[in-house]
Amino acid sequence: MSETILPPFAVTAAAIRQLEVLGGSARIDVEDGGCCGRTYVFTQDPQGEGDARYGCPGAELFVSATAGAVLAGATLDYSDRIKPPRFRVIRNPNTPERCPCNRSFGRAWPGKGQPGCRSRCSMPWDISPHR
Repeated sequence: MSETILPPFAVTAAAIRQLEVLGGSARIDVEDGGCCGRTYVFTQDPQGEGDARYGCPGAELFVSATAGAVLAGATLDYSDRIKPPRFRVIRNPNTPERCPCNRSFGRAWPGKGQPGCRSRCSMPWDISPHR
């Protein structure tokens, strides 16, 4: 029997429910982009090389080393009350400069209407070629 390792960040009940809807797992990474320079990336990709594997009740998270360094002490949430519905990282003590949508971080928020803003981007699994 393997030991369940909990993530070094909080995961809300809403995020766990959404992970269950997605089949029980998701991967979190960080890449350059967004209106503040760096952005969280959520996918259903399998575990990548060097990812940490964390268990939550009913779900599993794969977290890249880059994301893991940024997420410690934060909260992973999911909201279907915002448009489009999405995962977001809230209350992150490691990212004092961030976009109000909680998707981009790293530099001071440049204001509304930035071309790189991802606040209106759907989750990758919500994008359908038939829409």
